[in-house]
Amino acid sequence: MLTEFDWRGALRIYALILLLLCLPLIAALVPKEARPAAPRADDKPRKPRLEGRDRLAFRLMAAILVIAGTTVTIVSVHLLTLLQSQGISLSEAVAIGAMIGPAQVGARLIEMAGKGRHHPIWTLLGASGAVAFGLILLAIDVRLPAFAIILYGAGNGIFSIARGALPLTLFGPERYAVVMGDLARPSLIAQAAAPLIGAC
Repeated sequence: MLTEFDWRGALRIYALILLLLCLPLIAALVPKEARPAAPRADDKPRKPRLEGRDRLAFRLMAAILVIAGTTVTIVSVHLLTLLQSQGISLSEAVAIGAMIGPAQVGARLIEMAGKGRHHPIWTLLGASGAVAFGLILLAIDVRLPAFAIILYGAGNGIFSIARGALPLTLFGPERYAVVMGDLARPSLIAQAAAPLIGAC
C-alpha cells in the first residue's frame, strides 16, 4: 500500500477495513454479556494496601514495565526506520522485522518447556537482558541486525510471560488483579506517549 499510496492513504484504508469489516463482525458475532446485579456497598472489594517491601517491589515492577513498554513501543513503531538508517534496504528491513514474531513464539515455547522450574524473577531478568543485548547490538551497528532482532524478539516474548507471572508470585492471588490494574496504568500511558518520544 505504501508504494501505491502514501502512509496517510494506507492508514485510511486500515481505518475503513476496521469500520466496514471488523466493527460489523464484532457487533454481530460477539455475544452480549448479561448485566450483573448492582453490588451492595458492603460487597465492594477493598483495595489491598502495600507496605514496606511490597510497596518497594510494586514501585520497581512499575518502573520496569514503564521502561519496557516505552522501549518496545518505540522499537515497534520505528524499527524499519532504525534498520534503514544502518544502510539496510526496505525489503531487507521488513524481512528482518518479520523475525520478531517467530522469535517471540519460539522463546515462549522454550520457557513453557521449563515448566516453571525457576523463579519468575529469573525469567524477567533473562528477558530484559535479551531485549537490552539485542538493542545494544542493533545500536552499535555490528552488522548482525537479524541476530539482534531475534534476541530482542525472544526477550520480548518471554517478558510478556514474566510481567504477569512475577506479580502473581510477589503479591499473591488475592491481590493480583488489583495490583496488575495499578501496574498497567503507568505502563499504558508510557506506551501511548512512546511513539512521539521516539520521534523526537
